[in-house]
Amino acid sequence: MPTMHRSPRPPCRAWLRSRAIVSAVALLVLGPACSPDPSSDLSSSSTVADGSLDLPAATGPRPHPAALGSGMGSMAVDLPELPEFEPPPEQSSTIRFRDATDGSGIDFEHRSGNSPEKYFPTANGSGVALLDFDGDGRLDVYFATTRELPLDAPSSSKGNRLYRNLGGGRFEDVTESAGVGYHGFNHGVCSGDFDGDGTPDLYLANFGPNVLYLNNGDGTFRASPAGSGADLDAWSSGASPIDFDGDGLLDLYVTCYGRWTEADAERYCGDRALGVRTYCSPLSISPSRDFLLRNRGDGTFEDASESAGILRDDGRGLGVVAADLNGDDLPDLYVANDLCPNFLFLNRGDGTFEDASELSGASRSESGFDQAGMGVDAEDVTGDGLPELLVTNFRGDYNTLYRNLGRAIFHDVSAWAGIVNDSMPEVGWACALADFDNDSWPDMVAFNGHVDDNLPLLGQDAPYAEPAKLWRNLGDGRYRLVGDAGPFFAGAHACRGAAFGDLDDDGDLDIVVSRMDSPPALLLNESEGGNWIRIEPVPSGHRSAIGGSVEVHAGGRVIRRLIKGGGSYLSSSDPRILVGLGDLDRVDRVVVRWPGGGRSELLEPELGRSHRVPQDDPTPVVAGEERAG
Repeated sequence: MPTMHRSPRPPCRAWLRSRAIVSAVALLVLGPACSPDPSSDLSSSSTVADGSLDLPAATGPRPHPAALGSGMGSMAVDLPELPEFEPPPEQSSTIRFRDATDGSGIDFEHRSGNSPEKYFPTANGSGVALLDFDGDGRLDVYFATTRELPLDAPSSSKGNRLYRNLGGGRFEDVTESAGVGYHGFNHGVCSGDFDGDGTPDLYLANFGPNVLYLNNGDGTFRASPAGSGADLDAWSSGASPIDFDGDGLLDLYVTCYGRWTEADAERYCGDRALGVRTYCSPLSISPSRDFLLRNRGDGTFEDASESAGILRDDGRGLGVVAADLNGDDLPDLYVANDLCPNFLFLNRGDGTFEDASELSGASRSESGFDQAGMGVDAEDVTGDGLPELLVTNFRGDYNTLYRNLGRAIFHDVSAWAGIVNDSMPEVGWACALADFDNDSWPDMVAFNGHVDDNLPLLGQDAPYAEPAKLWRNLGDGRYRLVGDAGPFFAGAHACRGAAFGDLDDDGDLDIVVSRMDSPPALLLNESEGGNWIRIEPVPSGHRSAIGGSVEVHAGGRVIRRLIKGGGSYLSSSDPRILVGLGDLDRVDRVVVRWPGGGRSELLEPELGRSHRVPQDDPTPVVAGEERAG
């Protein structure tokens, strides 16, 4: 959960000065927010007499610190001159969504557990997962929820719910028959085939012991037994599936927010005289460590964080995405941390990672400050084949877009991309870099909502419900805010998690949004879209395709899309890869790059339909002759 009480950011150096003062006060009162990396030149900044910071110029060529290791190499990078870009919003856009929740059969309602005591975990909300649990070819929806604290207190929550997709925009609640009606305090949910039987399972990241539901293949699930190692007992936030060691078994990366007990709720934040209590700052919460859980293949998991070289205890972990971020066909990890540096772990291919967080440029803002990272995503937004990184942040700060310069070097280009001013007024959570109008360029969306619902009582202009925002990619990685993306985007909400996928199988991406103490929103895409093709990679032996990618060769271009795990905020999205083509009416070939190496090709595929591409036979397949996977 991010910093609670900030005013909108003053301009430029004034903001840097105020942030430095706030950070210094926090260090004196609460102790260090995170343990700085002594090897980083950003871990400490000298303050001059007037309180300002001696900082390098924000733009212009300058050498990047030399970086050693298999993922980054030894190099210096001249950062490009990037002028700020803030075009006016588009009042008429090709992108539009319809809220189809009413009449869908989805009657879930989230419960945050918000109470007069302002227990800290109740502010962070929950995610949602899209998966085809019953194998009928349609995406089903699983909603997570938190509840009142303490955990043994009475609760009005009806628990997590699973809805089967009946087609035609209709869903039915099958929670009880499927056996996944969890009634604890669930933040994050992710889906993947953790037992290798070809069916998607569900993993719940909780405040309290985590839960792994294994799919029986008959429409029901069973809980993994206690002591399996998957049931780690911490304050878990989110999770991502990843086969980090290439053994064909799907592992788990689990983010943890911090260390908190009911005794910590004795701290009173807000205005005692007015009787207005608010959530305390994240700086009151000691950072914690995340967990990399290695799948042993016998139904149990072991903590491999230390042996894999990524054991850190200086993060308040929230969003995480697993994807190939440096072009070596291996799944890497990027973690959004709240008021701590974000983590970038590059897979070496031998069961270990290189911690490239500090030297990559993607751990902090352009000015060198820790931001309040929550949601996260990765995708190639400029068309150069290199994936960018997106992180949502708190009100008064901006959502950060990191441009990939190659060799795992990233540069904060948020101002150049045109998203700074439009993202500063809200508290950002779930997000995506995704092509919503099928023009072949990934757009950007952020779902927002404040953490405190009573700040106006303290005289602050900080509403709890805030508008979600959607930006259209202009075709070069720069963005323009969409002024009218539908009634949902015209309203205000207290959003948290969101998942993305084609729920009605009409060839565009729909969205399911989790809202605090409210019903969710089922947003069906009604954009004026271009042509499209959907690829369903079928890895051999029910292995994972996460860390691979799909390349569509058409019209002299190569459109690359990542095969990812995690992403957004505490949620799990459609595993199929939908590629928008704009006005292209022919695809020469599709190449699936598999994690660990190897290629499969599909020649001249038909547009406007799904194609299964198996890994077993890497020889090119002509459209209409797709081999069963």
